[in-house]
Amino acid sequence: MNSVKIEALRKKYGSVNALDGLNLKVESGSVFGFLGPNGAGKTTTLRILAGLAQADSGSIFFGDQNIAKANAGQKARLGYLPEEPAFYTWMSPREYLDYIGKIFKLDTKERRIRIDQLLEQSGLKDVSKRRIGGFSRGMRQRLGIAQALVNHPSILLLDEPVSALDPTMTSWLEAAGPPNLPKEP
Repeated sequence: MNSVKIEALRKKYGSVNALDGLNLKVESGSVFGFLGPNGAGKTTTLRILAGLAQADSGSIFFGDQNIAKANAGQKARLGYLPEEPAFYTWMSPREYLDYIGKIFKLDTKERRIRIDQLLEQSGLKDVSKRRIGGFSRGMRQRLGIAQALVNHPSILLLDEPVSALDPTMTSWLEAAGPPNLPKEP
């Protein structure tokens, strides 16, 4: 079964064709990466998939659901890490992940368990009560990956996920492989 299917996706910014009829299928359980030069439409595609930008035309399916008609519950199955994640810098990672968990309506017990797991996996457990404003770019990137996983997404969209990570964290992500995503109910 296709997890993501894109048909004839088009997006223009003024006279620039960012996407000119993109067709793509990504099978469930697979890892797919976009490669291409700057300005090729990689980020635009991810932003459209995440619902942060509108395509001019074309269709997008998550499973067999056309996401143009998807409800909020279906879109909540997504995890998204933008190229440059932004945070409330006065919060700690624990507070921020708790806030994100509340947005996804995770109950208190599930939020606590999930936050502890993500802080451990991202290597941020020891700094979980520090203000995000004092974090390095790599630490913010790890927090961004953690926030993309808070809601147990069935589809994970990552834009430049390792760009600010040190080699130790990058090799950890490579060794870990794709996240253990839960089966859809």
